[in-house]
Amino acid sequence: MGCISYQRHKKARRGFRPELRDRLAETFLDARYQLTSVLSSGAADPVPQLFAEAWNGLSPLLKQAVPTASQQTASQYTNFIRAMDTANSFSGIGQSLGIFRITPDALTGAARLLGAGGSDPLSYALEIDAGLRNLLGFTESLPAWRPSSRLEQGRLEQLRDKASAAIRLFFSNHAHAAESDFDRLNEWLPDTPEIPEYLIEVRKLLVETSDRVLAKSPLAQGLRQLYRQIIFATGWQESCWRQFIRKGEKLTPLASTTGDVGLMQVNRVTWRSIYDIKGLNGDISYNGNAGAEILHYYLTRFAIPKKEDKQVGGHLARATYSAYNAGPGGLARYRGARQGATWKIVDEAFWTKFQAVSSGQELAVKTCFAS
Repeated sequence: MGCISYQRHKKARRGFRPELRDRLAETFLDARYQLTSVLSSGAADPVPQLFAEAWNGLSPLLKQAVPTASQQTASQYTNFIRAMDTANSFSGIGQSLGIFRITPDALTGAARLLGAGGSDPLSYALEIDAGLRNLLGFTESLPAWRPSSRLEQGRLEQLRDKASAAIRLFFSNHAHAAESDFDRLNEWLPDTPEIPEYLIEVRKLLVETSDRVLAKSPLAQGLRQLYRQIIFATGWQESCWRQFIRKGEKLTPLASTTGDVGLMQVNRVTWRSIYDIKGLNGDISYNGNAGAEILHYYLTRFAIPKKEDKQVGGHLARATYSAYNAGPGGLARYRGARQGATWKIVDEAFWTKFQAVSSGQELAVKTCFAS
């Protein structure tokens, strides 16, 4: 279901007006977040609900795009809409009878109507896709990742990853050369006396990460410090500024049961094809850059345009984190919209950390390491 959603969103982007492209990106991300949530919930058969909700979000956008599209594209959209509307109708009938009528062949056939070519529209792709990154406005490439030599993995996999990273590094932009200063963090799980020094190094990494994003950002000067504070607080909330935990003599990525990983707990299901999964796992700098890019996206594309700071009880930092945690549809969660008891605890915990950071106390993250 996630694969077909990705293919139709990617293809549909062509010819969309800017405002529709933004809404397309929003529906795509909400579908990805929902997929991740449902998969982690252990639901018996989540496909019918996911299919219906994803299509109900995408269908109106496609219909709005038809009048301004080229004749060929408009014809493809129209045929695709008809096929998917029919499939959605059968889905509803099937659910009412206790069966689900949508098959992989039906979804593949519908996707072919968009001119998907020879690629399998149901494949579960992990490779970074430039078109998908562009859909979300992520036009800059991230620095090449460098895997930790202490990472838990087989010897053959370790050698392959090192060779692959070396090739990427050779072709990476020279402007990212300074990233090597933080290679030590990929080898370092600090003992108690080393924690203050370790946190100072992570702080430097997060500062440079925010500077990299802000160098290409239109964000107003008065909001740039806020953005950096959001990065500090999110890293604290998500991982206590850690990328790894110890597994014997090796390191293993700090990971949740839902697929969140590393310093910024970037979800490997939601953000696949947008970021390199092995980079998220094995390189604190790559993971930090990914998280910072996502936070900037939610701040500038959602929290600010939707005037979250003007809402009763609203705050840009809190809105940005809610979206980071729950997707675009969760932007207002911290204000009580769709906020369950568990999420209330999460949102309040972030707010406490953000207040400490905004008062200049970001290194209070060391309380995470107290025995």
